[in-house]
Amino acid sequence: MSRQTAPKSIGLRTYHITFTTYGSWLLGDARGSTRHGGIHIYPDPALEEQMRERCNYDEIKLSEEARRVAYKGILEEARFRNWKIHVLNVLAKHVHVLVTAPCETSSSIVLARIKRGATEALKRAGYFKDRQIWTRSGDIKIINTPGYFHRVYNYILNEQTSKPFSYEEK
Repeated sequence: MSRQTAPKSIGLRTYHITFTTYGSWLLGDARGSTRHGGIHIYPDPALEEQMRERCNYDEIKLSEEARRVAYKGILEEARFRNWKIHVLNVLAKHVHVLVTAPCETSSSIVLARIKRGATEALKRAGYFKDRQIWTRSGDIKIINTPGYFHRVYNYILNEQTSKPFSYEEK
């Protein structure tokens, strides 16, 4: 009898993903910031100014129509990949997504694909054709309890400057 390897896990994992528009939350920002790799950076006006001088473009602030386009692009990407979007809010300067994907899909891939869906939709619609739209990375938190899930869901739905678009507006 030949040895067989165990099948890969087909479990699911839920993430709270947040990413910002280009130039909208730089290292040294008064709200605090995080360097790639998760290192917390305290507010530092000199560092923030230094980072702003390094920007190739002005800060991006999405119009309501651009927000709608990005929203639809994220939903399309998730649908294509059979990921479950629990709640999604595209704001003028950042995006929050509560998404469930297969465990074997790394969190960084989930983030990258969601950003790609938004980017492709925006560029197809004529927005930001020749420039970077989002910051390089984003924040990914694993949701590991029902209580945490409900807190994040409520935060995205009710504690932002704008309410999410309705899924029926697709």
